[in-house]
This record gives sequence, structure tokens and C-alpha cells, in this order.
Amino acid sequence: MNWFQNVLVGILFFGALALAGFFTIISEAGPFAKKGNLLVLYFDNADGVKVGSRVTVLGVPAGVVTDLALIGVDKAGLPLKEDSPDIVAQKVAVTAEIRRPVKFYSNYKIAVKNETILSGKIIAIDPGSVRPMENGKIPELISVLAPSTTDLQKERKSALEHRLGQKGGFVDLQGESSGDPLAGLSEMISENRTDIRRTLNNVAEITTKINQGKGTLGLLVNDDELHRNANTVLTDAQIVVRELREGLEDTREQAPVNSFLRAALTAF
Repeated sequence: MNWFQNVLVGILFFGALALAGFFTIISEAGPFAKKGNLLVLYFDNADGVKVGSRVTVLGVPAGVVTDLALIGVDKAGLPLKEDSPDIVAQKVAVTAEIRRPVKFYSNYKIAVKNETILSGKIIAIDPGSVRPMENGKIPELISVLAPSTTDLQKERKSALEHRLGQKGGFVDLQGESSGDPLAGLSEMISENRTDIRRTLNNVAEITTKINQGKGTLGLLVNDDELHRNANTVLTDAQIVVRELREGLEDTREQAPVNSFLRAALTAF
């Protein structure tokens, strides 16, 4: 029996090891996972995005962030090589490997978001559609630069280097940040600091007066005699309500008898 238990434990151990190896090596996130295409997305601020952050397309997990870099841009916001004299500002170039086929339209939206208040950042992509916009204009299918990971590995280039070597004929995808809710809360508190301090001071004064037995509420809290009187009043009120309820029930029970007597007297 012992040998059977040992074999069973061994099978379970190696089975768990094989499952762990599959999910860490062969699965979608592993080094042997199916390679996708690389997109370079441009943001004014990285806003907490880091290598390994998830990328979703219409809420569906579609890839991960593989690189971040600061780049110079011209007046039109187009990326330039770092030695270009036309640089007027900087942006963040986020390289994302997308493992699902995506078609982009001119009404696309890309944003950095929080899945929850305490979770990390994700990049949410809405590729757009051909549905008419509010102004009645029909969005167009746009061409984006999305070389495959395998091809770039053969060329020994990053997606950003590949992009800077191209002349054009495609749309650079621009993203925006939806803001940090915690940072927004902190900013709101900072802007209303005077009002919040005044409110806290008022609350402190009220609690101090209550503790000192001042005012009706302070007396109720600190004076035992008022406690007893309040309990007596509540008890009397409960008795009155109970008597009223019993009286209404008696009236309801006597109503059929009264109706019968009234009908009989009327008949005679």
C-alpha cells in the first residue's frame, strides 16, 4: 500500500510541475508563446505604465507592454530621431506586443486606465468602427505600422527604431491618460483644505461640548437622570402605541357586528 501512495504522490507532484511549466513557458505569457505584432503608442505621460503592463482591446486581454522610451517630437507631434534639430517637445513611446488581429479606424481611442483604484495601470484600446460619428462623418480604416516580433528580431531592431526608419504612409497612434483617481482625490483635498480644516474644527468643538455635558445632546449623554427620563418617555410611548394598536384591532373585530345590527334596525 505504501508503494501505491508513493506513486500517487509522485504523479501529483510531476503533474503540478508540468502544469506550472506550461503556464510559465508555453502559455501566452511565456517565452515560447505565439509572437504578435508590435505597436508603438504615443502618450504625453506614461502615468504609471511599465514593462509588463497589460493591454486590452475592447476589454479583451490582447498583449503586454514590452518597452518604454522618451522621444522627441516636432510641432506636429511626429516622432523624430534624438539628434534632430526639429525637436520641440518630448513624448513617451510605449511599445506593445499585440497577439490578436486588430483593425484601426480614424475614431480609435487609446487610454491609460486603472482596472481598480488599487490595481496597476493598463492600456485600453478601442480600435474604432465604421459607425457614423456625431457629425455624420463615416470613420475610415487607417493604416498603422505594426511589424511582427519575429521580423524585428531578425533585423535586430526595436519597434521604435523601425518606426524612426520609416518615412510615412501610416498613422502614429496617439493615446491619452484618464488620470489617477487617488491623485484626483488628493488634489481635491488640497484645493479644499481650508474648508476641511474648518469642518474638522467644528466637529472637534461639538464633541468637546458633548463630553463636557453642554447642550441637549451633551446632557443626554452625560446626565443619568435625563437618560432615565428619556427611557421612561420611550417606554410610555411604546405602551400608548400598543394600546392604540389593540384598540384598532378591537374596532376592526366589532365592525361586522355593528354593521349587522345597523342593517337589522334599518330593516324594521
